Amino acid sequence: MQDVENVFQDAYHRTNCLNGLFVHDIANLFQIISNSIELCESLLKEDGKTEDVSDYFQMIVQQLNRGKKLIRNIRNLSELEKYDMPLKIVEVFSTLRNAINFTQISFPNKIIEIVVNSDYRSLYTMANELLSEVFENIIVNAIKYNKNKITQIEVIVSKIETYQENYVKFEFKDNGIGIDDARKEIIFQETRTKRNHSRGMGIGLSLVAKLIELYGGEIWVENRIKNFSTRGSNFIILIPLAKKEE
Repeated sequence: MQDVENVFQDAYHRTNCLNGLFVHDIANLFQIISNSIELCESLLKEDGKTEDVSDYFQMIVQQLNRGKKLIRNIRNLSELEKYDMPLKIVEVFSTLRNAINFTQISFPNKIIEIVVNSDYRSLYTMANELLSEVFENIIVNAIKYNKNKITQIEVIVSKIETYQENYVKFEFKDNGIGIDDARKEIIFQETRTKRNHSRGMGIGLSLVAKLIELYGGEIWVENRIKNFSTRGSNFIILIPLAKKEE
């Protein structure tokens, strides 16, 4: 009886995760589309350059296509009868690059510098297409919660052996406002307080934490600079390493 209860709890947990991810990301897509339309209207009124208007229309098209892809992925996952999250071998650097490109074009009025450092040219992990949503969420938060003129993000990708298993380790170091030590655990929980920044940051990160858990990994946050919680954050993600398919 206990096994049956655990199965249904896992299914309920996964369904809530996917549903929350869908609502959160669709809301972001609509916001970006809305911002792009406003910018187009402003440029047209000011007799702006045609190529500038065209760029924003391209951004709208990209968001619409991304929304269609997201709906398809969520629908396919929700229709599966088995209870385990379907996983496959994913090359992490191409997924990371796509996430970086998306977030950079989503903030046309911000100066964003993102650097990826690694001793490896390719690494593979067991995940799925939603891994890009994980990366995008972390990067978007680093941009949104940043008061500097230039948002700087360093992504370090490495391999690590822990718990007698090999993992791909991701570190997202930003120069943002940082996170108080007392809140470092709260931000990954579904229950949110009404403190400043809790709502916007907590929604996405609780979903990220669920996805990482379903991948068999871990996520936590540290100070970018030790003992200084207001000088940026370092989000650390571990996901099991996978060998490339022959």
